[in-house]
Amino acid sequence: MSIFQTVVLGIFVVFIVAGVAVFAIFSGFGGAGDVGAVAIWGTQGLDTVQRVIEDLRQEEDAFQEVTYVQKNAATYQAELINAIAAGQGPDLFFIEHKDLYAFSDKILTIPYNAISQAQFINSYIDEGALFLTGQGSLGLPVLIDPLVMYWNRDLLAGANVGSAPQFWNDFLDLAPKITSIDTSSGVRKSAVALGEWRNIRNAKAILSTLMMQAGDPIVARAEGGRLQSVLAATPENAAESPGQSALRFYTEFANPSKKNYSWNRSLREAQDMFVAGDLAVYFGFASEYATLAARNPNLRFGVSVMPQIEGNSTRLTYGTLTGLSIARGAKNPQGALAIAQRLTGARGAGLLAASMSLPSVRRDAQVDTSGSAVGAVFVESVLIARGWIDPNPATTNTIFQTMIESVSSGRSSPAEAVSDADQELQQLLPF
Repeated sequence: MSIFQTVVLGIFVVFIVAGVAVFAIFSGFGGAGDVGAVAIWGTQGLDTVQRVIEDLRQEEDAFQEVTYVQKNAATYQAELINAIAAGQGPDLFFIEHKDLYAFSDKILTIPYNAISQAQFINSYIDEGALFLTGQGSLGLPVLIDPLVMYWNRDLLAGANVGSAPQFWNDFLDLAPKITSIDTSSGVRKSAVALGEWRNIRNAKAILSTLMMQAGDPIVARAEGGRLQSVLAATPENAAESPGQSALRFYTEFANPSKKNYSWNRSLREAQDMFVAGDLAVYFGFASEYATLAARNPNLRFGVSVMPQIEGNSTRLTYGTLTGLSIARGAKNPQGALAIAQRLTGARGAGLLAASMSLPSVRRDAQVDTSGSAVGAVFVESVLIARGWIDPNPATTNTIFQTMIESVSSGRSSPAEAVSDADQELQQLLPF
């Protein structure tokens, strides 16, 4: 054979061996009594996860040797990476969608002959597709935390506004009615926390929501599955890109020359302002509800779905999606898959979600929200939740911060800021 033929044959042999190995790992999946020991790592509360495991242990023998270890969120990634590299990692671990890129080579892909693509798509909400690859899934979705809108009933009523804004343009009229500004352009009471980065804890999620609603997925897959930044992509015949339009709208609320000026970086952190009753609308995650209620029991506030772009047929909000992934080098990959499927099934995912006061990540979840207006909003938000593959959350935080602050400070135009951010984001992705 020629050298070329030898190389090609060698490549095919490698793929065949890898395929056989993956098939062998997951063949026979599904047995309940022979699952064996499965170790799970995560940052979720020990008591919470243990209670769910105990409940399932009463129902299935498969959970007899399942253990959970809670890790410190601040050191979780580094500890997990080092443990997997040393062959001392867990069998299963909790992972947020924003960390999938960084951990993709540390995860054992679940092939479609174990869990089909159709089964996956029909089981989990749309955002779950972030876990899918051409070969299989990088994990199974287990928790979802959607971004929602919290609003102060008294401040809106005082402005003769009876309900929460449904569309982003509503804030252009709402802001002048509620925002109180002193003679030096200082904000005493604010209609909405938009326009800055440092004192808006969810700024990245809010701006991501605006961009995705405008039609910018931020990161998309090109032909062949390669990831690329589309932050500055402009549709044909459009005056500006969706990303530019979203950034322009977001930063206007920090511009003192605009009538909807409502925020600046000298103010207290947004959640603190809302709890104190000095902020009418706060964009936060569903998981923040209990904290808001506990911090000020006398605060009368409502919860609504995130505002949308008026006239858009597609509704969406940002959601933090958490899945269960099988670690490369797992001592018991078959057992890990069996437990992952059970923990992310209708029963397991329902128990975990309920224990954390979150809606289920499952499409087939049966939840009665007739007695809970808040629960109904959370369920509705989950069904329209979306996200994007973040190549490096810490670095993209800096990119988003620079993009926002360069416009709010007047250093750059929205077009320049988005273009710079697009180039920096692309440098984080493979060519």
